[in-house]
Amino acid sequence: MHPEVVSLLSLLEEAASLLRKHKVDHWANWLERDAQLIRGLDFYGVEHLPSAFGGMGSLNDLALAQPSAENPAILASSPDDSRFQSLLGQIHMLATKLARDERNA
Repeated sequence: MHPEVVSLLSLLEEAASLLRKHKVDHWANWLERDAQLIRGLDFYGVEHLPSAFGGMGSLNDLALAQPSAENPAILASSPDDSRFQSLLGQIHMLATKLARDERNA
């Protein structure tokens, strides 16, 4: 398997794990489904992945939060959020690159 595809799978697994930790099952399922397709050498997983980004309510609108220590009724940014945002950027960039490379091949 191409090293960039292996990297993408690793990023997807880590992002899905963080989403599961924060009980964001819809998006965790989405990423896991695309990862499963990619692992099965179905390029549709790579092509489908960028559709999770952009538009209202998309994956890149998501921030991981947790109850505030001072007031549990208020949500505060989770320490996981900065890593999650980094993963999203890397996933989007890599999926877009792989899809573009495949179209130009």
